Amino acid sequence: MRAIARDERATLILNVRNRSTLSALDADAVIEVPCLVDASGAHPFAADPLPGHATGLVCAVRAVEREVLAAAESGSRACAVTAFAPHPLVDSVTVARGLVERCTEVHPGLAYLA
Repeated sequence: MRAIARDERATLILNVRNRSTLSALDADAVIEVPCLVDASGAHPFAADPLPGHATGLVCAVRAVEREVLAAAESGSRACAVTAFAPHPLVDSVTVARGLVERCTEVHPGLAYLA
């Protein structure tokens, strides 16, 4: 906040809209990257292209995030399971079902998932 308010340049790691920083992701994706911050806002540093294995992982997780948002909008428990299942750290639909069940137990606000 000081960098913006006082125009004191600072380098910070921030969550910002991708725009064109990482070419493998859509412009609206939120990414966490080093940024130069000044009175005009946050400006992500240019990033080298991700190596192949990292591109696959980042794209897979971004796809999961989009599906989780769709599940939240639809209120569908089946969509929530489908969203979790392809995550690289979730090894099966059975595990995804368990995650959804546990999330609804721990977070009562998710009880709307039908």
